[in-house]
Amino acid sequence: MSLSTSDLQLRAQLWNTATDRIREFFRSREYIEVVTPIVVKSPGMEPNLSPLAVDVHTDGPNAHSTRMGLITSPEYSMKKLLGGGMEKIFTLAPVFRDREMPGQRWSIEFTMLEWYCQGKDYRHLMTETGELMNTVLGRSDEWIRVSYVDEFEKTFGFVPQDSDRERLIECCTKFDVAFPTNDEPVHEIIDRLFQAIIWPTVVTKGRFMLCEYPVPCASLSKTSEDGRYAERFEAFVGELEMCNGFTELTDAEEQRRRFGLEGEERRLAKKEVFPIDEGLLAALPSLRSPTCGNALGVDRLVMLLAGANDIDSVHLFPPSTRY
Repeated sequence: MSLSTSDLQLRAQLWNTATDRIREFFRSREYIEVVTPIVVKSPGMEPNLSPLAVDVHTDGPNAHSTRMGLITSPEYSMKKLLGGGMEKIFTLAPVFRDREMPGQRWSIEFTMLEWYCQGKDYRHLMTETGELMNTVLGRSDEWIRVSYVDEFEKTFGFVPQDSDRERLIECCTKFDVAFPTNDEPVHEIIDRLFQAIIWPTVVTKGRFMLCEYPVPCASLSKTSEDGRYAERFEAFVGELEMCNGFTELTDAEEQRRRFGLEGEERRLAKKEVFPIDEGLLAALPSLRSPTCGNALGVDRLVMLLAGANDIDSVHLFPPSTRY
């Protein structure tokens, strides 16, 4: 180890402070802490993520090998627990994402805080998220809410849907945004426009919740009743993304359709396609509507607590000591 004893102790104390405050916050609100599997057959379908794949071998008379992966999120397992009747749950789980840019804000391995509450929607969750972060950080900040679709409509004149590919490409030309490739998915073109034209103004707001995403940009979240937006949000401290939360999609057939689209996108990107989690789809109809859930990066929360700018500076075992 190249770190001094005092540095190791400080980093450990910061983690203890953060996780103690997290647990106290949720227990005071009658959430139950749960433990979920790390190695599963369906570690994640999101096209932008790359699970760490493993081949699991069993011995004995029925010896066989199974292709599995380390979870990118405990989401699927937690929704199965909700389907089994649990109402308010949280977990602090190690998660893994291959092909992440190491250092500064990203790590291949990090700790995810994930929590779910049946009977509440994304608006309740935004309030709860702000209260949680203020509690852990010992602050009393106001969290501004910014509607993604409202900002997009004010800038480009429409709320984007899956059918708007050509219109989005026209906007790229008009606003001199890098032209998308022929097979670039609609959600990536939307994000390309938002990041290039709208984000520089939004990011100046300090601590804010970017909410109400275009429907193509939120495959696991419920769509608003009028179809205008997905009930999703992300919390930011400046440019640092802290979490991804939403009102959960509980329609199993619609979720299967979206998983199919994501699987095809992964195939086109030459990424491994893991099987759809049938247990998750079976559990979804048992969830109450609304149900909300959020995934928050604990490492980044500890960074804020420490006043650090680099994620490795809050780890006891930085990548240089492991890889």
